Amino acid sequence: MPRPVRTSPGTPTGTPAGTPAGSPAGTPAGTPARTPTLADVAAAAEVSLSTASLTFSGNKPVSEATRSRVLAAAASLGYTGPNPLARNLRRGRSGVVGIAVGRLSTAFSDPAALPMLDAISQVLDAAGLGLLLMPDDADHVGLPLDAAIYDICGRETWGSYDELAAREVPMVVVEGPSWPGTTFIDIDHRGGVAALARHLHDLGHRRVAILMLEASHPQREREAGLREVFPDAEVVGACASDIGAAQATVAAWLDAAPGGRPGVTALVCQSDVQAAGAVVEARRRGLRVPDDLSVAGFDGVPTPWLDVDLTTVAQPLAEKGRATAQAVLNRIAGAETADVVLPVELRLGGSTGPVAPPTDVAG
Repeated sequence: MPRPVRTSPGTPTGTPAGTPAGSPAGTPAGTPARTPTLADVAAAAEVSLSTASLTFSGNKPVSEATRSRVLAAAASLGYTGPNPLARNLRRGRSGVVGIAVGRLSTAFSDPAALPMLDAISQVLDAAGLGLLLMPDDADHVGLPLDAAIYDICGRETWGSYDELAAREVPMVVVEGPSWPGTTFIDIDHRGGVAALARHLHDLGHRRVAILMLEASHPQREREAGLREVFPDAEVVGACASDIGAAQATVAAWLDAAPGGRPGVTALVCQSDVQAAGAVVEARRRGLRVPDDLSVAGFDGVPTPWLDVDLTTVAQPLAEKGRATAQAVLNRIAGAETADVVLPVELRLGGSTGPVAPPTDVAG
């Protein structure tokens, strides 16, 4: 039978006299309280540490009387339960998957990133894992990650790769370099843009330009798809998937054109956000889209700020996110995980049209 514990008036049962309420047993009065531990709870309830642990984990049955005594001791000490991170680390897991997204603002502003990140988080959450957004630096490489995802379109190097590989952290790369030891998740960039190029060719376009993303795997593949049909396509320039950057790049291109008029009839952009910027700038200069200039994009994201639906190559953003998360779960479980290439779809809108017939000039 447990020995009764003497208490002073106003002190919770199980706390030695002279100990402030909420302080672990043995803490002298006036001493700053430290965070109570499970061992403190076990001592206060006069049970073994393993019994106290079982009370909180529920892995094995504990008598109702013992459970009540442990929970009462925990309440009196202000103990809210075991640290889940510490518990996972003891099992060799942190419960956290890191995802490198470059600038953190990209994760919240890029309409092509949001659906994919949402799908990844849903799958990982269902598996009891959290998702940590990381910039493209080495500051987070030492964190106890269960796996890492590289999702930085436009970057060819990652300072954290070597250390993560040395620690054998499972890695999944999305549309980036196919590094050794990683699982690669991709879409059919080349095939999608080739289909778009054939559509423009069928509309009568022969002189076409391209606005590119920064140097990357998607940029190269999308350019290659266009050049399957238009090998001499003019390069407008390269910029990020940003409306302002695209508008500025197109403005500089048109400024350099004779009379401010493009020498092409169609402009293929490597993202829908770029295409939106191109439409805005073309219209600002009095060009009609698509009558004077057809404009197409890539991604298939909503562009509610435009009054015209873009012709675009739509990628399965949510499916890509789910495939990425499933690859992560497979890698964590040690299962063999094949690379994935997802199909895309040509989606026709009102931003492209047939080439206008030449305007007769009165002689």
